[in-house]
Amino acid sequence: MRDASAQELLLLSALQECRIQLDAARKDEAARAAVREELEAALRREAALAAAIVEERERTEAVRLVLQALLMSVRRFGLRRRLFGARIARLGRETPDSGPQAARHPVLLTEARRVLGKPSPEPPAER
Repeated sequence: MRDASAQELLLLSALQECRIQLDAARKDEAARAAVREELEAALRREAALAAAIVEERERTEAVRLVLQALLMSVRRFGLRRRLFGARIARLGRETPDSGPQAARHPVLLTEARRVLGKPSPEPPAER
């Protein structure tokens, strides 16, 4: 009888130990899942920030191109507006309509209008 009771206590102890280990494993898995979700969110934020940086670089390049066109269009008696407009039009034609460089188009238009003293076009009214 004593051997059976001792054996039963050992089995209960082993069962309790297994339950403790299973509970710890479940907690570890939950922690790993939370870390995995945080990592995936950080990777998505990194990709979005990288895309924003590329777009801002293209916008900066567009401003640089407008300034270069302005400098090349200034002569002894001032700005040659027709030459400046032709240079901006050429830059607009050479700029791709898709991809990251497409972000240059609105900047070219806005900055060229600013140089020429024209108001920026109004955005379309929402219905």
